[in-house]
Amino acid sequence: MTVAGSGGSGDALAKLRIRRDEPSRGGGWLGGFLRLVVTLVILALLGIGGWIFRSSPGMLADADRLMESVRSKPEVRVVLASIEEGRSADATVVATGYLQSRQQARIGARATGRIREVLVEEGVRVGTNDVLAILEHADLDAALAAAQASSARCSSELQEQDVVIRRTKRDLERAEKLLAGRTMTQAEFDTEQFEFDAAVARRESLQAALQLAEARVQEAVQLRENMFVRAPFAGTVISKDAELGESIMPGGMGEASGRGSVVTIADLEHLEVDCDVKEDFISRVAQGQVAEVAVDAVPGRRYRGVVRKVIPMGDRARATVKVRVAIEDADEKLFPEMSSTVYFLPPDEVVGAEKPSEARGRRVFCPNDALQVSGSEVWVWVVGAEDRLKRVVVQAGEKKEGRTEIVSGLVGGERLVAGGSADYRDGLVVKVQQ
Repeated sequence: MTVAGSGGSGDALAKLRIRRDEPSRGGGWLGGFLRLVVTLVILALLGIGGWIFRSSPGMLADADRLMESVRSKPEVRVVLASIEEGRSADATVVATGYLQSRQQARIGARATGRIREVLVEEGVRVGTNDVLAILEHADLDAALAAAQASSARCSSELQEQDVVIRRTKRDLERAEKLLAGRTMTQAEFDTEQFEFDAAVARRESLQAALQLAEARVQEAVQLRENMFVRAPFAGTVISKDAELGESIMPGGMGEASGRGSVVTIADLEHLEVDCDVKEDFISRVAQGQVAEVAVDAVPGRRYRGVVRKVIPMGDRARATVKVRVAIEDADEKLFPEMSSTVYFLPPDEVVGAEKPSEARGRRVFCPNDALQVSGSEVWVWVVGAEDRLKRVVVQAGEKKEGRTEIVSGLVGGERLVAGGSADYRDGLVVKVQQ
């Protein structure tokens, strides 16, 4: 701050000016010393840290893993290198599907009622027309008894009327003789004739009444029979859908309207695989063609299959055609809805062929979308431990529908990346799609 003035007072006042850009003389050397100390401490810490990292490679690796965990992991789709043995290695087409019974049904009652008794459990073998459950039917028992009593009464009345007819017939025969001897008037004869005709007519009425009573008995029997839930075919109970005391209703869709079925039965002796074959390869599949079926739940076993039917209808959304393959040697280990893989063998192998195909040894196959090609080199990206990528060079063999035989480089069972990217490298941590 400067104050303008005149004469000597101006010089004196000029000395009162404050210089803000000049540091304090008392603290200058202390501040510089503190800054020097802090700098030396930081440099020492950096040196110690560098020495620790250089002397501890494990810590460097941990640091690398930490950095990788921070980075975003590329997401990959994984396929498996499959192992195939025997004739399935020569399959021209491979398709996946699910087991199903050729005959399977949810069995319900034909009338509404409440379950009085369930006679079967899951896994029980039943025959055709066996009783599976019984509904309450005390009222129908009473109605049947009443109908049977009415039928019995009509039958008795009909027998009684037969007696009346025989009597009136004899009376008429006597009247004819008397009329011929002129000992009876025509009016008296006509009365006997009318009585006989009336008896015959009444018998026809009673006969119709008896038929009606018998029909009502049959109706009551059928209504009572509807209270018995029977098996329409021989099979195995695979699901128990209702319990004692629950209401049952034909077409029931839940608790509000009642149960729709009591049990579900399936014919486990006649199983087949319902699979979808791509349109591009359906020409390689024909009815009667031999196939091998691998079931995920039964590893190490191949079942003999035969193409039972090629459904003449395509699925344009999925570009597939449905094929049903019957299993000829099904056993107790197979159940409906199990995941299965069908290997369609070459078309020249048909049912009843005298010379079966020669079995081949263990072979490894890789999905085509997992193969990477650059010039003459072929490789795959293997997802190893900790989901780290490893580049493995392979030797590819024969190509088949959607897969290629791997002659060397893989042993089978490896997780392979479907598709590739220029950003992939050995040791890269990826995220596997679920």
